[in-house]
Amino acid sequence: MIRGEGLVLRTQKEEPIMLRRLRPVFIGTAFGILCCLVVLLLFALLMAACDIPQAAVTPMAVIAAAVGAFFGGFICAKAAGSRGLIYGAACGGLMYLLILIAGFSLLSDVRGWYALIKLLVVVTSAAIGGVYGVNFRRRK
Repeated sequence: MIRGEGLVLRTQKEEPIMLRRLRPVFIGTAFGILCCLVVLLLFALLMAACDIPQAAVTPMAVIAAAVGAFFGGFICAKAAGSRGLIYGAACGGLMYLLILIAGFSLLSDVRGWYALIKLLVVVTSAAIGGVYGVNFRRRK
């Protein structure tokens, strides 16, 4: 800790470890949810413009969640700088929890197999995005 005139400046090492580990997960989750919403909006526009059967709604929702989870895991691991698989999976788990809460609040019913498949897809997509996020290098 560095003391100045009435100011207390904290160095990065004094930041609580939980905050340091959770911040990338929250950032990645927020970005992933926004990406998911954008993809859902594009699918809604597609459904309004074309004659798409009702049976396609569920796969489109899973695809939107997977795309959002991938980019959320990517950003999460990029912000963390290491452990992409773990950070990505944590981001995907939090995203799934938020999607599940939204599903219960709006539909008040979530089907068992559908929820399990969505959990696997979201966590796996986010973990893969996390691996890519850690290993991504910008070209010069």
